[in-house]
Amino acid sequence: PPSILRDGGFWPLMTPATIALLPLATPPTLRASLRQKWRNRLNRAHREEIEVRHTDLTPDHWLLGAEARHAKTKGYKGLPPAFCAIYAAANPGEAVVYEARHKGRPVAAALILRHGRMATWQIGHSTGEGRRLNAMNLVLWEAATDCWRRGHDMLDLGILNAQDAPGLTRFKLGLGATAHRLGGTWVHLPCLAPVARVLPLALCS
Repeated sequence: PPSILRDGGFWPLMTPATIALLPLATPPTLRASLRQKWRNRLNRAHREEIEVRHTDLTPDHWLLGAEARHAKTKGYKGLPPAFCAIYAAANPGEAVVYEARHKGRPVAAALILRHGRMATWQIGHSTGEGRRLNAMNLVLWEAATDCWRRGHDMLDLGILNAQDAPGLTRFKLGLGATAHRLGGTWVHLPCLAPVARVLPLALCS
């Protein structure tokens, strides 16, 4: 708990992030955990002529370029797309792209990194047509059910940021994920320890 770290003289550097964790289960159990609007969009996507393919990530996959352009446009920073390509090369079969295609054209895709009993949604991108078709709902549904079939227990959907990305936060929670608060970043320096011990607890959590 933050109080123990503060009393030990640790100084808080970064406030804890909150991530979305989706417990994986059988498709009927997973479907029952969907929020109504999310389920409705998934049902609409199922009625469209959408095919979802599972492929291993390659260094030239269009998703990597789309992610780099989107990050530059929106001004956010994350792991560079090159990291994903390196991960795929170092872990064959563990970086899987779930790609939705409509009338032969890609409209949405998600990159899932597999590691042990967990898997992580690393990158996601949807075109305007994909958003109209609710293609990402179908992509994430296929990814979640496939990860369960592969033996994974949990899917990490990444950081929740209701202030800057409320729509994405609702999307992740609508899939049935729960919010999990991490521990933050702390440092211990002898010169700061006496001051750290008297910090208001509100500044440490």
